[in-house]
Amino acid sequence: MNSKAAISCSCGCMFQVGFQTSYADIPPVCPQCGLTMDQKSWEALRSTLASLSDFNYHILKWNSEFGEPKMLVPTITACTLED
Repeated sequence: MNSKAAISCSCGCMFQVGFQTSYADIPPVCPQCGLTMDQKSWEALRSTLASLSDFNYHILKWNSEFGEPKMLVPTITACTLED
């Protein structure tokens, strides 16, 4: 499972980062304005992406081994309030 997150930068740019395609120690950089995400925020986001990947992995495993329902979570949407 390749968990991805959509990031909305303060400049208005929307871009994606992937758990498997990113480097753990290098926070994402906005392709439009060049701002870099804070290291602690990046670590928290990577932890969230890892948890989602682990969840889906276990669902697939339990489905194949125990016949449990295959109910994957392909996406999570977080709605934020505008200022």
